[in-house]
Amino acid sequence: MRSLQYAAGAVSFGLLTVLARILPPSAFCAFGRFGMSLFYILAGRKLRKVSRESLSVAFGSGMAEEEKMRIAEASAKNLMSGLVGHACSAFRPGLATRIFSLDGKESLDSALQKGRGAVISVAHFGPFSWMLYKFIDLGYKVNVVMRPPRNGFLYKKFRDAKRICGLNIIYSVPVRQCVVECLQALEKGELVFMPVDQNYGGTGRVFVDFFGRKAATATGPVMFARKTGAPLFFAHALPEGSGRFRITLSPEIALEKGVSEREALIAGTAAVTKIVEDLARAYPEQWSWMHKRWKAVPRDGEV
Repeated sequence: MRSLQYAAGAVSFGLLTVLARILPPSAFCAFGRFGMSLFYILAGRKLRKVSRESLSVAFGSGMAEEEKMRIAEASAKNLMSGLVGHACSAFRPGLATRIFSLDGKESLDSALQKGRGAVISVAHFGPFSWMLYKFIDLGYKVNVVMRPPRNGFLYKKFRDAKRICGLNIIYSVPVRQCVVECLQALEKGELVFMPVDQNYGGTGRVFVDFFGRKAATATGPVMFARKTGAPLFFAHALPEGSGRFRITLSPEIALEKGVSEREALIAGTAAVTKIVEDLARAYPEQWSWMHKRWKAVPRDGEV
């Protein structure tokens, strides 16, 4: 079974690479969106179920089932469209410059003058991975922390391919290696993007409010910012029409001082999570509900 998975991964990755290289961007994106929409229709029953459950937790009985289904489908399509665009930009230098504009660049450049790099929190919101190529096109050194793919073939192939196009992948496990690579990137004055909106079962997590319910959340962005003195930001992108997007970089997120390490991590993580919640409330079609965000519950003595 595993050999079949590796083979399927190799074939899919190879086909994606070839199509991204030979097709015009508009044709590749159209083809990719069609393929992912078909997948959602044929194999997305579980994803739709999880999305409706997540929307029920967030909005309760105040949202009709028809509306939940509409948002679930729109959310999935927006996420998939962003992933397709990401794949296209990997082989089309400069494409992201035409697609994205960036608000907040001056603040980022000013913060980077400290020589400590920058930690940028992101959420599974809109074209969250595609927008990374805008930062690459602008000349920034970009690293992104992500969970490693389960397919062993893709583990190395995916990482190597991204390095070629200027995006350095830092896998979240092994944890020690992840920490070392993040610190090295920040010491070199680079950007480290870290997602903050998924259920986190590892050590060092905290439980903070998300839509009025406690959610297990990784403290990585706040922890690295505190340990290194690197500035902490939050970035997201919203559609502007005509296939274009605007990236908004938040003002530098202030971290509490004069409190314990634990208190600072909780307060900082809660502040970043509040940004995600506000965005998901305002633009529910843009946030990915296909994730069991509230899956974990506190263990004995865990806050």
